[in-house]
Amino acid sequence: MGKSNKRIRAVIVLFILLALLAAPGFGMENKTAYTRDGIQYISKERVDENIRYEYAKPGDYREVQVPLDTIVVGASTIPENISMQEGKKETAIEDNSPLSSNQTASASASENKYPYASLFIGLLVIGGLVLFVASVFSGRDRQ
Repeated sequence: MGKSNKRIRAVIVLFILLALLAAPGFGMENKTAYTRDGIQYISKERVDENIRYEYAKPGDYREVQVPLDTIVVGASTIPENISMQEGKKETAIEDNSPLSSNQTASASASENKYPYASLFIGLLVIGGLVLFVASVFSGRDRQ
């Protein structure tokens, strides 16, 4: 009875560890973005730009963590040598137009360079646990 109880305990511990590893959110990688409404996200550079051109005040945006596949609007490409008024008009036009497919594709390609890395790390951890438990059982059977 002693060996079977130890094996049952080891299997239960292994099951609990596997359940924790398979829990939602495990291995999920996030990135930092800024939002006013929780729906649209912008980068820190864009927040600084909006404050500089007086589209927003310093306390308007809050920092949030979003999944890597979330679209975060980056800074615009306004040359520094134009007047403030021209910069405001161009930025307003950019804010209203949808992202081009090239901008979206390049953003998602750079963010998703290793989309399955967390999955493979989890599988390696599970494999290591299985090997560890197997070696413990094989060591006990020899004694």
